[in-house]
Amino acid sequence: MAAHCHLAGAGRAPRGWLVHPYSAHVAPSARRSTGALRSVTVVPSAYSRSSWRDAILEEQGEQQQHTSSVPVADGAANGDSALSSRDNGETAAASTGGLGSDTAYTGHQKAVAPCGLSAAELRVKLSLATGSGRLDLTDARLSELPAEVAELTELEELQLSGNCLTRLPDFISRLTALRRLGLAGNLLTELPPGLGALTALEGLWLHGNLLTSLPPQLGQLGALRALSLAGNCISQLPPGCLSGLTSLTDLTLAGNRLTELPPGELAPLAALRKLALNGNKLGQGRDTATQGPLPLGVGRHMGALQELMLQGNCLGAVEASLFDCPALTELSLADNRLTHLPDRLSGATRLARLHLFGNRLQRLAVRQLAGLPALSTVWLEGNAQLPGPDVAALVGAAGLGGMPALKALGLDQGQLAAMRQQGMAGDGSAGGTAASGEVLPRNVRVGSVLDWYGPGPGGGSSCSGDGDDGGGGGGGPGYFKLQYGPQRPGGTLNGAGSSNDVLVVAFGSAPGTPNWGGLLGKVYKAAQSAAESYFDVLYVADPCRDWYGGGSEAAYTYYRARLAATTSSYRRVLLLGDSMGATACLLFADLATAALAFCPQVDLTTASIRPGRPAAWFAALKQRLMASVAAFGDSGGDGSSDGLPAAEGARGGGQLVVLVGTWAHDLDQANMLPQAAQQNQKQAVADASAAGRQQDRARRAARSAGWRDAGGEPGPIGAALHRSPWAWQQEVEVSGAAGSDRSSLGAAGGVSTGATGTGGVVVKVFNVDSHRLAAALDAQGQLMPLIRSAVLEELSLRGAIVRVANLL
Repeated sequence: MAAHCHLAGAGRAPRGWLVHPYSAHVAPSARRSTGALRSVTVVPSAYSRSSWRDAILEEQGEQQQHTSSVPVADGAANGDSALSSRDNGETAAASTGGLGSDTAYTGHQKAVAPCGLSAAELRVKLSLATGSGRLDLTDARLSELPAEVAELTELEELQLSGNCLTRLPDFISRLTALRRLGLAGNLLTELPPGLGALTALEGLWLHGNLLTSLPPQLGQLGALRALSLAGNCISQLPPGCLSGLTSLTDLTLAGNRLTELPPGELAPLAALRKLALNGNKLGQGRDTATQGPLPLGVGRHMGALQELMLQGNCLGAVEASLFDCPALTELSLADNRLTHLPDRLSGATRLARLHLFGNRLQRLAVRQLAGLPALSTVWLEGNAQLPGPDVAALVGAAGLGGMPALKALGLDQGQLAAMRQQGMAGDGSAGGTAASGEVLPRNVRVGSVLDWYGPGPGGGSSCSGDGDDGGGGGGGPGYFKLQYGPQRPGGTLNGAGSSNDVLVVAFGSAPGTPNWGGLLGKVYKAAQSAAESYFDVLYVADPCRDWYGGGSEAAYTYYRARLAATTSSYRRVLLLGDSMGATACLLFADLATAALAFCPQVDLTTASIRPGRPAAWFAALKQRLMASVAAFGDSGGDGSSDGLPAAEGARGGGQLVVLVGTWAHDLDQANMLPQAAQQNQKQAVADASAAGRQQDRARRAARSAGWRDAGGEPGPIGAALHRSPWAWQQEVEVSGAAGSDRSSLGAAGGVSTGATGTGGVVVKVFNVDSHRLAAALDAQGQLMPLIRSAVLEELSLRGAIVRVANLL
């Protein structure tokens, strides 16, 4: 068994994984310019991260020191992450379980019970819960809840996520003091009626189970504020199961199988701020021409509602009352079957973000959108039937101030062609296409949505509807928009209509909407020369919250074929994704030359954030994912992850980087992947120390060739840059201040597992005890430099030295 390092507040990390202390918590006295490693004493925290382990070891008669030393790079000290993920939502609940993980490896071999906990561990946890009112049995692989829990009637918080529970015992009704109950990532198919007795409950997380329905008694939880039911198999709701939850502020039913809601079920939920119904089958089988829009019970009475997510359903029309919510700021109706919008939209006076891509809109009057005074972004791509005059009017309004708050109007080239056919080109001052030279307003974003005439996902997609394409003009569900960057002068146009050689594929995460756009926009703006901006971006999203169909042959083949249709036109392809999007990076890794995957799920059977799918589906996804990772470095990438020949243009040979925090679950997922190179910790420390000395010499050489010191402004980019010895494929990257002023992927301070290799991953671990690593790095200004360095590598450019002050 590989050795693991032990950090207070950290999870498990396999041999050779140096943990980078999160830069926001680097002690000022520890910020030195040297790269030498030192040993930092880590004081155990007061609560369960260490105290319960010490009590176990004392009970077993073993000796345990109350401090632990781990080698870390000089220039950084360990500390608890200030970034808290205890906010409501399935990602936060999965990351922390409300208490933080108690599963860090201590270095002692214990006799482990079948449930994953030794008898001593369980006794100590129960004992501590008596005094603290909190019990964390996360990831203990329990198949049933211990009977002793029934005696903890004063318990306020119970975390059971990541286990194997198929049912809850009747005695759950005795725990009437519970305020937070985490049950995500189990195998529950039903909930007991006794759950309705927990009237003090404020947070209930049930995502990632196999629930098919809900008990009516759930509606008795009048104090409940957060309810997560995403990723289950719920096909219908009994009347009254939600209508009594009048304190509810956050409700997610995403990724289920709902075709309708009981009449008036949501109407009493006036306190709702966030409502997620995406990735269901709402409206399936409904004839809107004769029956009208599907009633959802959303309207003016929901005065607090800010976010409404309805993408990836089968809605042919929506009620006008959706636009009467006075506080609504974001509405996603993407990937439905809408042919038109309600005539009056002006009630949503605060609506800023409107997602309409992938529908079948046949008309859209400018006056409808102009009546939304706060509207800043509208995405209309993939509506192939939108008339040219309507497109021209929208472009004209965008450029002439008809929508004063508008920052981005998303169109595709097909819509632009329809506008040109009408002879009504818009006025403006900036180009928007790859090579046409069309003059458009700056706030009009034109990309390419390639028509798809191949097979759709069929029944393999959870929201594929009746077996048709499931979406709009793109020929199938999902968001596939190729956004052209500045074009390389003199280059030959490739099959995608671009003269650029580099493509970044940005996968969306579980919410099912495109992301990474703002960050990649910053990468464009940070370009220090025109050559640094010669790349295009393909935005991809799975509105069905179905992990890009990875467990279904038809759905997986559909997504893979649509990706390959674009990636095959580029010489270099960088994949980028977080959580579900990171899983996609691994699933389609052999179509790329490089990838950055933030906190991917590899084995969904042990994940809390997952779709409501059977074990065989999860196994098929993992098999395809592992095969793709193994083929990533093979020449040509001639093997596909389901045994089919790789699509034309598939390639491997780059570096696949997995970035995780110290949350035990994410470390475990990363540890399942084949690694590009394995080193034991002693060797890793020695190599890191040598790399630090090498960087000291390199900095002196760089300064003599025109660079200033790390604390000053960078000098001109020139030959010294290309003589610098550090690169993305450096064997060991050092954390801390000394390691931050380099051009490699480690510019943000991560630490890799080992050397470059083929057929595996390089893992970087950051001292952030959360699944939301990308958000944490972005909050500290570290994410953009990291992504930019990866893009520059694909452009065959070295990144400029990053000032330490910009990172710490």
